[in-house]
Amino acid sequence: MVRLAFRILRGFLALVLVLGTVVAGYLLATLFGAVIPAAGSPPTAADAAAGVLQQPRQAEDSIYLVTSALHADFAIAVDDSLKRRFAFLADQDVPLDHPKLRYLVFGWGARAFYVNTPTLADIRPGPALKGVFGDRSVMHVAPAGELRDLPGAVHLYLPAGGRERLLAFIEQSFARSEGAPLPIPGAGYGIGDAFYEGQGRFNIFNPCNIWVAEGLRRAGLATGAWTPTTHSLKLGLRLHSPSAIGR
Repeated sequence: MVRLAFRILRGFLALVLVLGTVVAGYLLATLFGAVIPAAGSPPTAADAAAGVLQQPRQAEDSIYLVTSALHADFAIAVDDSLKRRFAFLADQDVPLDHPKLRYLVFGWGARAFYVNTPTLADIRPGPALKGVFGDRSVMHVAPAGELRDLPGAVHLYLPAGGRERLLAFIEQSFARSEGAPLPIPGAGYGIGDAFYEGQGRFNIFNPCNIWVAEGLRRAGLATGAWTPTTHSLKLGLRLHSPSAIGR
């Protein structure tokens, strides 16, 4: 009996050691991924034709990243053109005409985890493991007021034409049927937000922060080559696009 207990304990310790090694290797890889640069997309002919390349940097060229320990979203300042572009959100009661609405916050993530985890305190093993090993993706859209003093909010200035290219990237991340985004009935955190079916699959190597980094590169900013954590995402920006970070 003692020998059996010893074997079980030894096996458990070996498993802990293996898992610890895997996690440490993953986190170390994220640091290397942040250090290796990935260039942003250059301006397009459409940008040049529109004359945006000669325009000085303006407030409307900026966005926020809204980040937590695990996740990052895009926050885009609301104007009339953005309301028209995403008018379909009103069908899910996103308050596009609320007088205090300043930003729309867009996120991409694993369906089971994202829909059922409004806060870190709501994390459950089942949805988390499904996200690790692979799940369908969803898009989340939420209204927001002023973000300047929000903890975890990172102010970024985009290059000329970058906002339009980022919005096109966000639009392309919604799965569609006959041209219309596909809402997920009953899904939401009760804050005037909505979930939609997304494009692509989520897994531990392709999580939300990889999607955010891809969007930033589409907008013209350089990022780290592989930044699956919010820490590596922000480190890559500090290393490769320091002038884009607002003060």
